Amino acid sequence: MRMDDDTLLGEVGQALWGPLWKGPMAEAVRHQKTAVSDWASGRVPVPAGVWSELKEIMRRRRHDLDNLVRRTQKAHDAALERTVEQTRQRKR
Repeated sequence: MRMDDDTLLGEVGQALWGPLWKGPMAEAVRHQKTAVSDWASGRVPVPAGVWSELKEIMRRRRHDLDNLVRRTQKAHDAALERTVEQTRQRKR
């Protein structure tokens, strides 16, 4: 049974590039925006190579986000330490 390429493509596009995803996706997978529109409308099936490209883009994005989560956690911890220290100093 074939998945609904158009639905999944839209979900992937929204997740990666937001509501105006077709242009950025076309650039990322090196196809014309009209091809992306054809895939998104269900007129033409999404080629296997495009799915491969999108999987790789999602993997890289997940890796980048994982790194940002770690850095954000460190920033949060440092800010919390500063807040606790400032609170202690005010109580003295």
